[in-house]
Amino acid sequence: MVGNEESNKKNGPTNGLVKNGINNIQLILANITDLDLSNGKISSLDENMKLPHNILHLKLSHNKLTEVPPNVLKLDHLKSLDLSFNSIELFDDKPSFCHSLERLNLSNNNLKGPPLWVWKENPNKLVYMNLSNNEDICQSFVNGVFEEIVQIKTSVEEIDVHNCSLSKYVKFMATFSQAKVVILGSEDYRLIKNDLDHLPCAGLDECHQVEKLDLINTQIYNINCTIDIYKNLKELNLSQNNISSLPDEFGNLMSLETCILSYNHILYLPDTLYKLKKLVTLKLDDNKLCMLPEKLHEISSLKNLDLYNNNLCEGLDRMSNFEELDFAQNYFEEPNNEEYLVKKAKLRANCSDRVDGRKPEVVNDDSDHSSDEDDDELLALTNNDSEGYNSKEEMVDSRSSSPEDWDSDSYWIPQYFKTVTPRTSRWQVFVAKKMAEGNFCPMDAHVTSISDQVKYQKMCNPEVMYESDGQFDDDYSDDEN
Repeated sequence: MVGNEESNKKNGPTNGLVKNGINNIQLILANITDLDLSNGKISSLDENMKLPHNILHLKLSHNKLTEVPPNVLKLDHLKSLDLSFNSIELFDDKPSFCHSLERLNLSNNNLKGPPLWVWKENPNKLVYMNLSNNEDICQSFVNGVFEEIVQIKTSVEEIDVHNCSLSKYVKFMATFSQAKVVILGSEDYRLIKNDLDHLPCAGLDECHQVEKLDLINTQIYNINCTIDIYKNLKELNLSQNNISSLPDEFGNLMSLETCILSYNHILYLPDTLYKLKKLVTLKLDDNKLCMLPEKLHEISSLKNLDLYNNNLCEGLDRMSNFEELDFAQNYFEEPNNEEYLVKKAKLRANCSDRVDGRKPEVVNDDSDHSSDEDDDELLALTNNDSEGYNSKEEMVDSRSSSPEDWDSDSYWIPQYFKTVTPRTSRWQVFVAKKMAEGNFCPMDAHVTSISDQVKYQKMCNPEVMYESDGQFDDDYSDDEN
């Protein structure tokens, strides 16, 4: 007992507080499920450092990690891991949490390839993966690695791969055939784009389950007629591309609720658009629309319609069904009633730098001089005031028609005169192409109507007529005749 007393004096009182405190700390650590180590300037973790064994959600974003710490790989029950905004280059080793992980964020790193363990082990609980802003992620697609990966289908349902330079390897998206959310685009023009050219493209043509498709600023030119493979598509963002038209099959996207087509070159919409009975939001601002589908008002679900800055000559007769509207900057007078102004203000709540009123009509002319000068020159020709012509016949053929000249050999040498032919604009070429294909194009939906353009062409290129007075026949069998 004495010895115990001396020991107690030497080590301090034994009231159990220290021992119980250690136990409480261990108990607290054992029960931690969420751990946030973000913004700590961490470059590595001590291998002897034991992380809470039962942790479920771990954040290590905005640090200086160049690899995934080994003690993180040993966690068994992790459900979400955020390693974004680091300098990690590879994550190929299989972690202990492989078949428990549900969400993985590796965005804004220096990845030289996707985490290969995802494709090798095919974790069945992983539903979200963010690989965006890894410009060099395709470097590992050599020596048959890419061909091997694209044969494997993952269980990922939400994938973000914008700014990953997938232009040559866009077929990589075929591995996400179960995806419901696909993000390939970004509004930031400074980022490296995933150039797609057309939709559906290789890889995306296998993502039949997609419900949200973000392809903003991905250099899309054509929407193919196979667009209706996306039967479950609810939200589509195709803004900031180079699209000029939509196929009739676009109307078969029956589940579509939100359609964003802003900042394109769309001239007309398919008449089948009325079939989109679930469509709520349609954004068509900053396009080149010259007409609207006749049955657009039949979409009773449509509440938000943005037609700002187009080439429309008339708006909609019915506005009562809409909650948000913007008709400004078109070729017709913008409504000024209270109902419309309220709906426009509501739509512009998140828009800036928009102006009101009617778009000024500007005649686009690619020639070296103005259209007025062209008209004056043509008028001079038609009034026989150009180059001393006194009649239509003289304008067609300026040679003398005296009987002496008829007998000369030089008279029958072919001679030509130069006609005034205005340069054809891109718009005229497009209209001519669409009319040749049998597509309807309104005559007065342009700054200069098609009929006036046709008359102008005929005046510039008159039909050349020569009078023979019956002196020559087509029968050359007898030289004397």
